[in-house]
Amino acid sequence: MKPIFRLMMMFVTALLFVALIGCGGDDDDDTDMDIEEEEVTLDFVDTAWQVKTINGATFEALFQPADSEFETEFMVGDNSWTFNEDGTFTGALEFVLTEKYTEPVSSMTQEITLASEGTYTTEGSTFTIATHDLSIDVDVSLEPEEVWQAQIVGKTVEEFEMDLAAETKLGFSPTAKGALFRAGTEFSWSVDGEKLSLSSALQNVGLEKVAE
Repeated sequence: MKPIFRLMMMFVTALLFVALIGCGGDDDDDTDMDIEEEEVTLDFVDTAWQVKTINGATFEALFQPADSEFETEFMVGDNSWTFNEDGTFTGALEFVLTEKYTEPVSSMTQEITLASEGTYTTEGSTFTIATHDLSIDVDVSLEPEEVWQAQIVGKTVEEFEMDLAAETKLGFSPTAKGALFRAGTEFSWSVDGEKLSLSSALQNVGLEKVAE
């Protein structure tokens, strides 16, 4: 049994799909742009959004195995992000991932809870994450315990679960390369009806308004 942990790669896959955002032009063009940007209305503020896609793929699709080696179950709980008019933002994301194995019959379930808060700045259609504090809670369950214990050397199942949880936390660290809403990330934002698009050099994040 060799669990495949996709959690740490969730937000890094963007490297293969998103082109770098460039800028250019002379001083006169920059001046004209500054004037235009002052008139931009921030249509995304004070609205609850939920992350729907990362680089065009849904959360569920990101966790689908590349082959039929094992089955996965994925369930999203809380998923809400609000960018306030005062330049602060908050976010919450909860989901459960279960991987089921057949040889031997066993499973690994990871429950991940993220609580996010930070600050951002805007200039026209540019949206930049200034600061980001993130608390991460991960609970790993390996079942049945006796099956896992027979394959673990030098550790108890509980110790192995704790190691896996710590490894997952590293993948979601706000300083990790490719982490969602990493401090210093500059996005180009746009709103189309009920959808908000945030595009950076590493990510293209699609959000939708949370139904009231």
